[in-house]
Amino acid sequence: MKKAIKLKLQKTFKVKPTKPFAFDPTFHKPDHFTSGDNYWEPGISWQTWNWRGKCLGIKFSNKGTRKNPLVEIKIYAKEKLPENFSTSLIEEIKYLYNFDLDLTDFYKTFSKNEILAPILKEWRGMRPGHPSSLYEYLIIGIILKNLENTNSSPYIIFGKIYFGSEKMKKSHD
Repeated sequence: MKKAIKLKLQKTFKVKPTKPFAFDPTFHKPDHFTSGDNYWEPGISWQTWNWRGKCLGIKFSNKGTRKNPLVEIKIYAKEKLPENFSTSLIEEIKYLYNFDLDLTDFYKTFSKNEILAPILKEWRGMRPGHPSSLYEYLIIGIILKNLENTNSSPYIIFGKIYFGSEKMKKSHD
């Protein structure tokens, strides 16, 4: 086991995602294979991060609401970070967590659908995304694809509802 690295707070940013934004379901997706290098509790998420060869700790805090979102991002590192380093990291975080995603058309299309409307109401503002590398995401996708052949896969259940339901086909046409 490697020795722990002591990190110090280097920079704090406040980012305004597009509306609506749901902090907890965006940052906490327990169905993804967690790696033990992150921790979540309501309103706060901690994540280790390797950016440009530097080991970082990042703390995300919900400072807004679904209708008026604001996320505080604290970057911890062993030594002082150059300004352009932190700025590029924030842009990467915004991209990976889809902070700028406009879901307006999605909600307009599916909000009246009898099957999806209750789900969309409960999860309104959740963003897709995964802060892992493309390799990790690919492995997760392969594993989940292999689960399709089991009867217990939630993805198959959704697939049958979405692609197999005549009601769904008619409401989407």
